[in-house]
This record gives sequence, C-alpha cells and structure tokens, in this order.
Amino acid sequence: MVLYYKETHREKKEPFRLTSGEVELCVACHQEVVPEKVHEKKILGCAYCHLGNPYTLDFKEAHKRLIKNPGDLRYAHLTCGQPGCHPTEINQVKNSLMATNHGMIRRLLEVFEEKEILSLYPNLTVEKLYQKEVYYKTRNSLGLDYYKKLCGSCHLWLEKGKLPYFLKEKGGGCTACHLVKPEKENNSQKLHPKLVKYPPMENCVRCHNRSGRIGFTYQGLYENEQGGIGDTVWIDGRLLTRVSPDVHFEKGLACIDCHTKEEVMGDGNFYENLHQALEVTCETCHDGTGITKKGRRLKNFKKKGSQVFLETKEKSSLLLIKKPVKPCRIYYHRRLTCVSCHAKHIPDCYGCHIKYDPRDTHLDKVLAKETKGLWIEHESYRRLTSPTLAVEGNQTIVTVTPG
Repeated sequence: MVLYYKETHREKKEPFRLTSGEVELCVACHQEVVPEKVHEKKILGCAYCHLGNPYTLDFKEAHKRLIKNPGDLRYAHLTCGQPGCHPTEINQVKNSLMATNHGMIRRLLEVFEEKEILSLYPNLTVEKLYQKEVYYKTRNSLGLDYYKKLCGSCHLWLEKGKLPYFLKEKGGGCTACHLVKPEKENNSQKLHPKLVKYPPMENCVRCHNRSGRIGFTYQGLYENEQGGIGDTVWIDGRLLTRVSPDVHFEKGLACIDCHTKEEVMGDGNFYENLHQALEVTCETCHDGTGITKKGRRLKNFKKKGSQVFLETKEKSSLLLIKKPVKPCRIYYHRRLTCVSCHAKHIPDCYGCHIKYDPRDTHLDKVLAKETKGLWIEHESYRRLTSPTLAVEGNQTIVTVTPG
C-alpha cells in the first residue's frame, strides 16, 4: 500500500521537446529562464551547449561530461564551435592576442633577456603555459613569473571563477566578453546567465584598465594616486577622478563600434603583437571610405548621399562622421598621426619600477595558487598631462606614455 502511494504520488517528469522535435529531459529539473532569444531553451535545450546526457533522469548519468561554461576554450570546439553554431569564430579566437597574449609574453622575455626560452619557445602563448611540461621547463624564468603574477588574469584561457576576489569575473573564453548579468524581473525567478552579441564596455574595461589605462581615459576616468572628494572606487580599490572623456565616448561610441570582430576575436592569423593585429585607424572612418588597413569594410559604416555615418552596434544610432579639415592634409603634417594633435590628455606614471622579493609569495594566476616570489610595483608620481610625442620606426609621430 505504501509503495503504491509513493509511485502514484511521485512528481511526474514530463519530457520536453525542442522546436526541432528532439526530446530534452534536462529541463524537467532545470527551470531557469533564458533571458535572450538566440539561445532560447525551447530551441537549444541544455545539452547543445552544456553537453551531458539529455535522455535520462538519473542525476549521475545526466551530468556525465557536463560543461559548466560552454565558452571555455578548452571545450568550446565541442560546444560553441560545433557545426551549425560558431566553428569559424572558435578556430579564429584561439589565435587572437586576447587568447595567446603572445606579444606581452615575448616582450617580457626580451626585457629580462631570457634568450634560451625565446629560442626554445619562439611562439610561446599562455595556452602553452598551462601545459605541465612547458610550465616546468620555464619555472625559473623571472620574465614569465612576472607575467603569471602581474598580467596572467587578462586572457581568454583563464578559467572563469577560478581566481579569488574581483579576478573571478575575468576569463572564460567566449563568456569573458559575451556574458552579462541578467536583470531579475522578480526575486523568485531563476535566471540563466545571459549572452549578448555585442559585449558592453564594462566587459572590455574589466581587463583594459592598466598600463596606458585606455579603458579609463576613454570614459573620462583618471586613476588618482591620492584620491579626492567624489571619486569613484574601482573594483580593486583604485580611486578614479572624473575628467573630460574622449569625444567618441561623448558621442555614444562603445569599444565594439570602432574595433572590428577580426581585430578583437582574431582573423585566424597568429600575430606577434598588437600593431600587427589592429586594422582600424582614424582614417578608416574620417577619410570617408570605411575601409580598414587590411582591406575590410566596416559593416556599420553607412553612406547616405554625400554624408557618411557610423552606426552604433547596440542601439543602431547613426552618428555623422566629419571629414578632416585642411590642416590635416597639409604636406608638412604628413608624418603626424591624428592622435599626436587630437589626443586631449593621457595618464603618465613616472618613476615606475618593480621590486622582486624572493622570500615572499604572490598569487600565480596560471596555477591559481600562491608561489614563491613577490612582485611589488612602485612609482614616483602620476600626472594627467598632454601626451608625450615620439617618433615611431616608420618615422611617424605618435603619442606615448611611461608606466
């Protein structure tokens, strides 16, 4: 009698059918609302992205080979990169500088004059540093130790959530950029993480806020060493003073409105450094062609009669592009880059130097644990000033900043 009661009153799990007609049993338990249309549950279900076994109600069987973060580059070829989804993008992004960090790694090895490692691994990437053999062979490298402890959280191979504090928001492959926190409509509703086509600026600035501080300067934020009344406190405790932003920010342009998909996510080529990967210049828009240095046309560059516009990707706003004035085309200005005249201000960090203490420990972002050797950054002073000008290898005048 008891057995009969239990069986008849047990909650019945109804099979769920996708729009394709396939059966998906995951959603019998997982009732989270997917807050976007492209990856809607009734279209994809759960297993297309997270793998596992969607044909059983047994907990252990259903969760075998389950991938928590489908965007992780270790598994993305099985999830986001499967046929019919984004295979081309997954192949290309693994060669992008955001995934390889090759330029940063190579430059540090050159600065520390570690010729043996440069010879052994001429195309060293952060992905290879996760390999035990490579990590072991390079374990005594000061240049790589510096990278792993001061730079190693800003790349796509970092496992999302593996590092502590604010660092847990970084990394995750595809989700490093395309994941945002959904806004809850009511407290009782369980929401699935939200994916977006166009990453918001805050996702970019999560990493691009050190060195030249471009992510801050663009928005009109200056990292103030002393702080002041009304300063914004950044997630890591740094104090940010509000200053005048870049004119493009004032007009409503986000990072992705200028930087192309191929620049950011890669075009399949392995690049040595940032200069090789970048293709958009001021002239791309302001010369009225919309053609990049690599011959690609900006998809959001629009022409209407004699006027040209840039369309913002998220809000589809049309912004009129002004053509250069006559002084820009004068013969004796030919060596000047646009920013050498038009850059408003730049943060300068003077006396920037590093101290190394082999007795103490520091968080190794590749191993995700404290290891011997502490790097301490120092500076004499910081100022918000007019940019310093320098002559680049091709004899053009560019802006530079120490620090």
